[in-house]
Amino acid sequence: MKKSRIYSFLFIAFSILLVSCASYKPTAPAVKPTLILVSFDGCRYDYPDKAKTPALDKIAASGVKAKGLKTSFPSKTFPNHLTIVTGLYPEHHGIIANRIYDATTDTFYTLRNGAAREGKWYHGEPVWVTAERQGIKTATLFWPGSEAQINGYRPTYYKKYQHNLPFEQRVQQVLTWLDLPNDKRPQFITLYFHEPDAAGHTFGPASPEALAALENVDKQLLTLLKGIRSRHLKNKVNIMVVSDHGMASLSRDNVIFLDDYIDMNDVTIIDNAPLTSILPKQGKAAKVYRQLKDVHPNMQVYRKGELPEKYHYNDYKFIQPINAIADLHWSITTHGHFDTHPDFPSKGTHGFAPDYQEMNAIFYATGPAFKKGMELPVIQNTNLYELMCAVLKIEPAANDGSLEVTKAALKE
Repeated sequence: MKKSRIYSFLFIAFSILLVSCASYKPTAPAVKPTLILVSFDGCRYDYPDKAKTPALDKIAASGVKAKGLKTSFPSKTFPNHLTIVTGLYPEHHGIIANRIYDATTDTFYTLRNGAAREGKWYHGEPVWVTAERQGIKTATLFWPGSEAQINGYRPTYYKKYQHNLPFEQRVQQVLTWLDLPNDKRPQFITLYFHEPDAAGHTFGPASPEALAALENVDKQLLTLLKGIRSRHLKNKVNIMVVSDHGMASLSRDNVIFLDDYIDMNDVTIIDNAPLTSILPKQGKAAKVYRQLKDVHPNMQVYRKGELPEKYHYNDYKFIQPINAIADLHWSITTHGHFDTHPDFPSKGTHGFAPDYQEMNAIFYATGPAFKKGMELPVIQNTNLYELMCAVLKIEPAANDGSLEVTKAALKE
């Protein structure tokens, strides 16, 4: 009888254990908070008000938008994309233009040569390096500078730039990264679109074509938002949408001809308008500066080290000895170039002083880290790096920005 009770007890205990094991489901690892940084190249601050942008509207309603994002000088693509991810002005992160000349090695950094993948041109610390250094995996899709090894680091995942890669495939790549197992999935991701910049150059700012280009990239953003929602990641993924600069109209009536004032044999033009970087030949610097200074009411000319402090464009070795800056809507060129290029200038461009409202870009953000339905004033783009570090909960490197400017957008 005693043995029978023992057997009965053991049978019941074993049965309970079997039921428990059958009903047990291992808990999936918690999805780590993620930040996706999206760039709409050349999206001026007021474009969304003129176009149908349901994705941006959704982000503004559920999160934060700024009245504008003030660019850094010069308001060009590579300098400002690097400023956004480093918090440094171009004179401090080193990418001072889309075309840079190193006289010591007689080499150029341009958008189209392999130099953009060489770490020697980059200073400071992009947010993906800050994150990788602190043990966070990152992934970059075409962000300027992300193909280079910087301070010994690269993103865990990155893609070489393919201008013709369809926008739909770009979004799908981001979603593919989100689908990786938790131990392999990046927590910081960048996504770059070269529109509406291209359309703004070709057809002019706020043209029907530029606004249609914005509506197309907004459609891609909507696909991304839906993909995040379908993966039940809405409460884990933060999104920031930015642009690098605005856009202003140009005309063949508003052109300044350098060869009206100087002998072009005395100089080499390193980069052109609106900021024209001039390298005088040996012994010609004083003469060229004297001939260009104050000769045209719509062109300001400065020697290196004498640009207005607000430009933060004096303290870097590759800034050229003479810099000519065109006023808004004006271009600088030569008669030879003008006469042989009937399409010069383009219908729109950027690169002007950040003081012009037309150079202001966009800023939107949503996700679990951000407050709902908040509007910020115009903010300087140097302040976004610290904001991203705060969202990722990582320690920022030295930079020119401050979290004080944007922390009101964050939940407590």
